[in-house]
Amino acid sequence: MTGQEHPRRPGWVTWAVVLMYIGGITQIALGIVTLFLRYAPDVAADGIALGVTLVGAGIILFGLFVVALASGVARGSRVSRLSATVVILLGLALAITDLVVADDGDWSGVTIQLILVAAVILPLWVGSGRRYFAAR
Repeated sequence: MTGQEHPRRPGWVTWAVVLMYIGGITQIALGIVTLFLRYAPDVAADGIALGVTLVGAGIILFGLFVVALASGVARGSRVSRLSATVVILLGLALAITDLVVADDGDWSGVTIQLILVAAVILPLWVGSGRRYFAAR
């Protein structure tokens, strides 16, 4: 291998990148739906349309950030891998916090999110994924 060639991205890392893209695009779609909620009669009547709009815009921006991190991870960026790990773990922490605060005992959402977090983070930090980023 010459100095110009890059190691081939492992399949599990590609899998994690695809999951990150799906998550980011889903966030963007959720943000767009949230923006449309500002036109709901009860939102307009309560005068909270600005707040709903800002939340929707924030969700869209976060989705774009996740897509950008996925692109960096796909290129083998160690900074993107670390940033994606931090962002994903913060999202999991927020979901757990929401579960505790809501006190509704519905662990299904957090369980699914925990599985998805493991499906994204583990390929980036163990085995061939770890070697791929170490070689970059």
